Amino acid sequence: MAPVRIFLPTDRRHPLLERALASLRAQTWTDWICEVHNDDPQDAEVARIVERTGDARFVNVRHERNLGGTATFNLFFRATPEPFYSLHEDDNWWEPSFLATMLDVARGHPDVTVFWANMKIWEEQDDARFVDTGRTVSPETAGPPRRVDWGQPAQMLGAVHSNGAALFRSNPGDDFSIPDVPFSVVEMFRERLFPYPLVRVPQPLAHFALTRVTARSRDHAEWATMQTMLAATFLRHAGYRGEQTDAVWREARAAQPPNTNVLLFAALFDPPCRRLLKFARPIDWWRLLRSCVRRPHIPWQVLRSTRAQTRLWDWLDENTAVRFLVARTEAGLLRAATKEAP
Repeated sequence: MAPVRIFLPTDRRHPLLERALASLRAQTWTDWICEVHNDDPQDAEVARIVERTGDARFVNVRHERNLGGTATFNLFFRATPEPFYSLHEDDNWWEPSFLATMLDVARGHPDVTVFWANMKIWEEQDDARFVDTGRTVSPETAGPPRRVDWGQPAQMLGAVHSNGAALFRSNPGDDFSIPDVPFSVVEMFRERLFPYPLVRVPQPLAHFALTRVTARSRDHAEWATMQTMLAATFLRHAGYRGEQTDAVWREARAAQPPNTNVLLFAALFDPPCRRLLKFARPIDWWRLLRSCVRRPHIPWQVLRSTRAQTRLWDWLDENTAVRFLVARTEAGLLRAATKEAP
């Protein structure tokens, strides 16, 4: 049995699929199996592309109906017969050393489930070429693997790991399925389920493609709603006080564009977050007012979500509370063990 199973989802992006398949076949670690998941039941070309490789390590899986990004990804985040699994998105590609390096890191951290590497960022042009932007997902590109605990400020509104450059240890009973949420927030929601710590590899071992066509929604109201849910459920349980809360506001103001509207929405529409309001400044209120005048449907949709999407709020709240509880319990045990040590 191969030590790693790779899942490669695709939906009518044939040139990108061919690049992703070539990326896998170029891996220096050659003992793997890959399921190519075709999310368009009417598309027979995917099977032909895979068959042309002549590589028995690829297995074609054609969905009976179009599932969409979130439901398709949920198929992959469960225990596998292999010790490890990975997700290779069709628009991204890996360095030849990706699997070998990540498996080596995983063997050095037997207590960790989730590992991910840095990624170079490429941008698709009008002629379908991809140009290296010279940027990476994280500015840190060298050094040893680093353990990352739950509760990073970046996890309030975002995610610290990247699907396209991750390796997961398969533990019996694991199931990191998330609710049916917009594809743009799948990583953020899934981090509320992972066991911690995670391990980050700073070297860019994969390539992230900014494609001209994406499954990610451009609906501003939908994005504001998801961001408000993430922020409110994080801040409910983070236990921030004083300087920590002020630091959250400073970071929100420094973001481009500023994220202060999300903090105000969280405070206005989620009573446990009302304490955030005393740290708001006039400029924050002015930004919110200007935004509401330009897009008055956004605050309405955020408010509506507190009533119409209670199951989603409850799911986030429950899993976020568990993450903080586990983190505090483990930190308390560590402090106790340190005090008892001779």
